Amino acid sequence: MDFQQINGKSWKLRAVEHYVCPICKSCLVFSRYGEIKEIADTRIGRCSEWSMLFGAVLNSLSIETVLVHDFLNHCWNESLIDGKWTHIDSTLEYPISVGHFDYYEKNWGKKYIYVLAFSDSNVEDVTMSYTQKRHNVQQTRYKLKIDNIMDTFKEYYLSI
Repeated sequence: MDFQQINGKSWKLRAVEHYVCPICKSCLVFSRYGEIKEIADTRIGRCSEWSMLFGAVLNSLSIETVLVHDFLNHCWNESLIDGKWTHIDSTLEYPISVGHFDYYEKNWGKKYIYVLAFSDSNVEDVTMSYTQKRHNVQQTRYKLKIDNIMDTFKEYYLSI
């Protein structure tokens, strides 16, 4: 797979990606937007774009929804349904797409350090909801000396 990403300089245009299919060799160049309207208009994106769009749709329907990012190349949503936060991934097929908090670790081999949930006014560490390997996560955080990084994330996030 030939893939190149050129980082953008603003939230409106986050990046431009160049992808070449390994099978047919066709080329796709597409923009990575941070604006919901642009994502909806272009109908092109990866997991972060679909999660932002899906979250906006659910929030517009008064279903409280946050964007979840694992910092290992994937984003999805959590929605407050019947008083419980529920995993929802708009890039996966049903039934895997709903309520499978451990799917990525079991099936994609994810080795988490941080999984963060972002709302319009907060950032929360939800890592332990997505891992069965809590001890490994804590050991990795300790080795990297990033136990208190959440304070830095929250400070930065609330300042922008």
